[in-house]
Amino acid sequence: MIRGLYTAATGMVAEQARQDTAANNLANVNTVGFKRDNLTEISFQEQLIRAYSKGGNTPIGGLGMGVDLNGTYTDYSLGNLIQTDNPTDLAITGDGLLAFERNGQVRYTRAGNLTLNQEQVLVTQNGDPVLGENGPIRLAGSFTVAPDGAIIQNGQVVDRLRLAATAGMVKQGDSYVNGNGAQETPAENVRIVQGALEGSNVNSVREMITMINVTRSYDANQRAIVAQDETLGKAVNELAK
Repeated sequence: MIRGLYTAATGMVAEQARQDTAANNLANVNTVGFKRDNLTEISFQEQLIRAYSKGGNTPIGGLGMGVDLNGTYTDYSLGNLIQTDNPTDLAITGDGLLAFERNGQVRYTRAGNLTLNQEQVLVTQNGDPVLGENGPIRLAGSFTVAPDGAIIQNGQVVDRLRLAATAGMVKQGDSYVNGNGAQETPAENVRIVQGALEGSNVNSVREMITMINVTRSYDANQRAIVAQDETLGKAVNELAK
């Protein structure tokens, strides 16, 4: 009976985390370049098998012990492209992220709603300089960005966008950092679309369905705890007689 209480409790914790993830996805449904998160779960049996048999299939019993959170992964599928005709708006198609600098640290983003500051430096919406192969990108006058990321002025390539692959990247706040601590992997098979933005890849209907399912599962686990508690109380009272 104690095991039943614990199993239901871990289920409630997992469902709360799923709800938080879905709510964050919904909150960013209109955020440029936002990539939805998915929460994965693992049973305690699987976790113990991994720990003690290093990936083997050693059976450890058929009784459930609840679930544990196995981490969050980011869905990098392409969002809808929105044409803006603004030359500083850049949409990325393919497995790539724009590099920029914030407080001396290189970070990465899919949000291509860029602008030029007073010094004519290409910056993000937060004012962080976007990086090219030669550092921050300074653009005086009109320019074009080729599909391969080359920045062209007066018919000459003056710089090239620094584009990194998503492998090893970890979402942190409104951007990404290199989770491996190693040198970034250059992006391949990436295409830049100037004068367009990539919308969020969040499907609001799917996230709402997820939240409905989470609510039902949470309530079911809650009812299971109440039932287990009542049964445990009766058992204690019977033993006391």
